[in-house]
Amino acid sequence: MKTAYLLVAAALAATSLAAGATPSNTDEARWEAAQHTAAAEHAASLRPFVALDPEVVSVTDTDSARRAAGQVNARLTHDEYLADVLRAGAGTKSAPIRVTDSDSARAAAGQKYREQALLADYADYTKAQAKADLERSGVSSQ
Repeated sequence: MKTAYLLVAAALAATSLAAGATPSNTDEARWEAAQHTAAAEHAASLRPFVALDPEVVSVTDTDSARRAAGQVNARLTHDEYLADVLRAGAGTKSAPIRVTDSDSARAAAGQKYREQALLADYADYTKAQAKADLERSGVSSQ
């Protein structure tokens, strides 16, 4: 009995040590998954739009209408965001917000943060375009 107890204790200790190499709880695993998803979405937002399901949707019922509308919404959202990124890269700025109280100060700070994020995305976009141009010309980027 004592030997069985020691074997179980050793197995539990080994399992807990092995678990230390992976996220220790669900929140950490969710955070890591969210980070990977956000990076993939960011990369996809800077490329030409490609529908997940490029086949033509025949609208015959509510579900197919939702699916068709989802494709249209995804394309419009992507195109609007990419247009915002390109406008930011061209130097277009939003009208400045006059700060008179804490709410307008928050709005101005949010506007500045969005403009900085769009400029960062524009930098990523130009890098991706340059890399694609190099690959098309057959020149190695390394």
